[in-house]
Amino acid sequence: MDPARTIEIGPADAGLRLDAVVARALGLSRGWVRKLLDAERVLLAGKPGAKGLILHEGDRIDVLPFARPDAGPLASPEIPLSIVRESGGLVAIDKPAGLAVHPLRPDETGTALNALVARFPELVGVGEGGLRSGVVHRLDPGTSGVLAFALREEAWRAARTAFKEKRVTKRYVARVHGSFRGEREISLRLENRGAHVRVVEHGGRLAVSQLRALETGDESSLVEIRMRTGVRHQIRATLAELGHPVVGDQLYGSSAALSRHLLHALSLAWDDFAAEAELPAEFSL
Repeated sequence: MDPARTIEIGPADAGLRLDAVVARALGLSRGWVRKLLDAERVLLAGKPGAKGLILHEGDRIDVLPFARPDAGPLASPEIPLSIVRESGGLVAIDKPAGLAVHPLRPDETGTALNALVARFPELVGVGEGGLRSGVVHRLDPGTSGVLAFALREEAWRAARTAFKEKRVTKRYVARVHGSFRGEREISLRLENRGAHVRVVEHGGRLAVSQLRALETGDESSLVEIRMRTGVRHQIRATLAELGHPVVGDQLYGSSAALSRHLLHALSLAWDDFAAEAELPAEFSL
């Protein structure tokens, strides 16, 4: 975190906008300064400033401690982590439902990456760096299960190559509504529509999933999904399209009001790396 500082406005800066002066003084983009203003980290006369405010000689700007956009995520040692595999510069955790993968702002904490930085500070700067340091792939916040990160640059590159070349084996398990039977491969085209995706006939991205019933009930079933592709919300949208939305997934049609949707990343494997996370108890309804 950058320390607090004070900017005194002299004759040369009088008549200029607050965001422009702060950006120049701190060596930041005006866009990033606007985020600091929105977060009330920039005060004028002790009160949160507005980006378009015109300054006058003698004004005093106080900038509270802040994180720069190129800084790595803050460490969150208080977040418990279940590490299921550490090998070859990679680490896999069993991510609980409700935990986001990485922060979206430098001052954000409470994500899986914040927790990992506290234990593996060497991953800062790996891969995409910054707030995505070491991130190999992603899971929706509501999805639990195996989530992998790279601790070294060469491991990140090898992992991303495996994903790009579709050499990664991904197995998920979902508790779905209705009586799901048998085994089938489903190919759909999915298109982003804000918070969700929708099935389209043309355009979008091809999503291919192999589905197999593990347990069939009258009201709900347990289904294993092997992903052939990696499209946003692929499993959730595919099961909903088949009339078997994931239990608890109200975005895609579930009638169950749960604290999470019942989708779990059971295992992940490529090359010499493999990790598995035990199915949570709540999947046994």
